[in-house]
Amino acid sequence: MGTTKKKFRTESPANPPLTPAQQTTLNLIRLPANERTTYNSTLRAQIQLELEKETVNLVDQIDEPLWVSKRQLQAVTSCEVLYEKQEGESFEWKIPMTRGQIFHKCVELSVHLSPTRTAPELVDEALTSIMNRGDGLASFLVELTDIERAEIRSEVASLLQTYFDTFPPLQNSWSPTTELPRKVLLHRGKIVLQGRFDLTVGRPDELTAGRVLIELKTGRAVPHHLDDLRFYALLETLVVGVPPALLASFYVDAGTVQVEVVDEDLLRSAIQRTSSAVKRLLQLRLKERDPERRASGSCRWCPAATDCQPGQAWLEEANGSGVW
Repeated sequence: MGTTKKKFRTESPANPPLTPAQQTTLNLIRLPANERTTYNSTLRAQIQLELEKETVNLVDQIDEPLWVSKRQLQAVTSCEVLYEKQEGESFEWKIPMTRGQIFHKCVELSVHLSPTRTAPELVDEALTSIMNRGDGLASFLVELTDIERAEIRSEVASLLQTYFDTFPPLQNSWSPTTELPRKVLLHRGKIVLQGRFDLTVGRPDELTAGRVLIELKTGRAVPHHLDDLRFYALLETLVVGVPPALLASFYVDAGTVQVEVVDEDLLRSAIQRTSSAVKRLLQLRLKERDPERRASGSCRWCPAATDCQPGQAWLEEANGSGVW
């Protein structure tokens, strides 16, 4: 190994030098201006028309609006039985779920709080904020033991420090936003597509793409993360009129980012997946079809897997039986 000489830096504290991991991330999430796409001003209307035409014969039959998020899309696309099971179950908070929620709150506060806080200070601020909200997560956290809360605090602080060490510090000039909501009304509100972006940087320049949508992942990478972000690209296009330039999944544990450039082929894929899924959701609500079982990676945690023959066969093969 070569040796390195100690260097005395003179950079401004407001723009500290980046770690190699931060620089790598920044290079991946910043698309050069000459590589950004300029779109037609009619794109938004064209996409909305295409989404609506697939369901025009079904929407008049429903009494209540159909709300669709990435969760419903992923469930019904992977297995319609899984979707119906999830819709019929009451939600319960569990400790692993809270870590991601608290982490995301910490990132939100880190962008908007001044002066800068350390990772442990941000975790305490986030916990206090969430526990004072009076919602289901607040009640769950209040009812935990002091030891359980301390363990959560320690784990989230470690995650947050990894994020600070590997993700470039957000600059005001990047126009960063956190928890940015997007909502699209189809068929005069009979169908509502909705999402909330963890983090965005950049912004469009008239009809030229410039915004980057970033999802912060505190767990492992799974294939549907790409589909989730493509759906978000669709929402962004339908609300703003200009697609994002890039989609990025940042995996906090590893300090790595997976990036996908947005183009018309990607938007076309998202339109087809969304319109097909929405049509199936409407048909299931109207009882026009029985839910179809489809074996996939979701079988590992599906509540219906124990009584599902295709699911059990998939799990047996995935666990090594019969695999060459």
